[in-house]
Amino acid sequence: MPSPLELSITQFTAWREKLVAAIDEFRTWQDTYGQADIEQTLRIYDLAEGLRNDRIRLALLGESAEDKIGLINAMLFSDLPGGLLPSGPGSEFLCATEIFHDPSASPYVRVLPVDTRKKQESISALRASPIEWITMRLNPDSPESVWEAMCSLLETRTVSVDEAKSMNMTSVERSGDVVSIPAWRYALINMPHPMLKSGLIVLYTPNAQVLSTEPEIALRMSANAQTMVVVMTGELTQGAREVWQRCAQGSKAHKSIVLDTASGANATTVESVAKAFDFPASNIFLIPVKQAVKERLAPTQPASGNGNGIAQIERMHAEKLVPERRALLLSAVAKEIGPLVQSARQAVAARFIATIKEMQDLKSSSGKNQSVAQAMLARLETERMMYQKSVATFNVTYSDLMAKGQELLAALHEDRIEEILSHDREFIHGAWTTMGMWKNMQGLFGYFTLQVDKILNYAVKLKESVDGIYQSFHENFGLSKLASPPLTLEKYRESMLALEGNARSFCHDPINIAKYKDFVLKNFYDGLVAEARQQFELTRLDTERWLRGALGPLKGQITERQTLMLRRVENLRNLKDNMTSAQDRLKGLDQQRQSLKKQGDHLDQLRTDLALNPPGTAPVAGDNAPPVSIPSAAQV
Repeated sequence: MPSPLELSITQFTAWREKLVAAIDEFRTWQDTYGQADIEQTLRIYDLAEGLRNDRIRLALLGESAEDKIGLINAMLFSDLPGGLLPSGPGSEFLCATEIFHDPSASPYVRVLPVDTRKKQESISALRASPIEWITMRLNPDSPESVWEAMCSLLETRTVSVDEAKSMNMTSVERSGDVVSIPAWRYALINMPHPMLKSGLIVLYTPNAQVLSTEPEIALRMSANAQTMVVVMTGELTQGAREVWQRCAQGSKAHKSIVLDTASGANATTVESVAKAFDFPASNIFLIPVKQAVKERLAPTQPASGNGNGIAQIERMHAEKLVPERRALLLSAVAKEIGPLVQSARQAVAARFIATIKEMQDLKSSSGKNQSVAQAMLARLETERMMYQKSVATFNVTYSDLMAKGQELLAALHEDRIEEILSHDREFIHGAWTTMGMWKNMQGLFGYFTLQVDKILNYAVKLKESVDGIYQSFHENFGLSKLASPPLTLEKYRESMLALEGNARSFCHDPINIAKYKDFVLKNFYDGLVAEARQQFELTRLDTERWLRGALGPLKGQITERQTLMLRRVENLRNLKDNMTSAQDRLKGLDQQRQSLKKQGDHLDQLRTDLALNPPGTAPVAGDNAPPVSIPSAAQV
């Protein structure tokens, strides 16, 4: 029987796939009936692909490798004999590990040798270099094959103390002049397990000492995880504090803490942890971890009720995390595709109304002299000239917006980003005192945040200008009032603020204070500054994409209205000298009206599927247009 967590994630995945199908259906509609430009098409494609590849990332953190591995096995892989990951002696050598399912590749275990710590490249950069990794193929139908591959993750190497220092590994098991170190630096496990196939990625993190030497892991964990389970013993140790500060404190992930009652944790421990971390006690669980894991993995044993603690964690994730993730994705869909669906619906409504008007014009002109048709033609010509004026105004407005947009992009140009990242570099490297170096490091991230604030302030003003353009065209040219595409850059400011906090923690970390300067600087620039670079680059990419499509819906409206106007003018020109053809034209228009009605109904259903049509929403103009009777041959 599936656990509440597995059931919830499976339902979430089915809902997400349905959402993606609705977006793909809208994209097909755009290709068939719409007038989407290339930028809108790319936005829809990126949104669908982002949702299609969306996963819930669950991170396990803490000091005890055995407890973390045990909870992973018990919560997610209890259907496998003994779980997935090897526990017990040697488990402390397990490196940072990602467990997921990639249907496009055969099952495998891929490991990055620890020797790569001598290289300058980050783990992220090395992921793009397959030659650096060792790949072992998995046979998921063979428990022996899976277990053998998993046990290889605990392999160690015996090296000299000097070699360990060259890899920035000093806090390791030592025997005389040699030390034992993990054989691997990072591991990727691709396995077709039901929990993983349902859309879950598991992230295992090593202890605080390893994280201090691999700050990139802590940063990625903090930024990418949607939920974190932090495992602690019976007291709040320094190692637990460091793990919390590095990975959890600044993260937006949903967080829970497990306190091991077998190590002495009790209600008093809950209070002290909640106070120390300013964390809600309702998300802290008292569990005898090893006993609970044992009962979950060996269900034939008499249950003592300890396994209920794991069930509580699963239930909390099912009831809180998954609904929150669903709401977040819905919000992103509404912001990104909502205006496009709204614009498409209003375009169909405009065509519907134009069709009705043309049918009414033809009906009123039936049997009348040519002067009436010519008068109607003159009126339509006047309307067409007004729309031509709107086109001219749009072209001027577009050029002005692009000029302002280039000013914003100049602040995000690659050369400018490099200049920002290199700010005060000579003072950081050349600081005479350790305190001076820490001060300059923290000051650098304060400078980063200041630059992001300047960029965001200009972006807000630019977005307000675009909103004003949409309002102006609505008031002056009678176009439907649309919302301009969203420009969501605030998330990058929040990420930079979190990095600024991580920089402060980095500079106050006792482990870093005790390290050689060169190691500290390398970790600082490879980890924190590299992450800041990514945030600036993502800000630029989002800004470029938004700028290209900022006036897309407005342009689509203008083009649509002008197309309809030209069509009506041309039809009247054809009919003014041949009134007997009106009946055939009316029949064609009625078929067009019925087709537009079906398109409108289709878009309304898509709005419902995409949760863009909440109860009580007012109908779009033209949704309930009155029916028009088709005159008979005798009436013409």
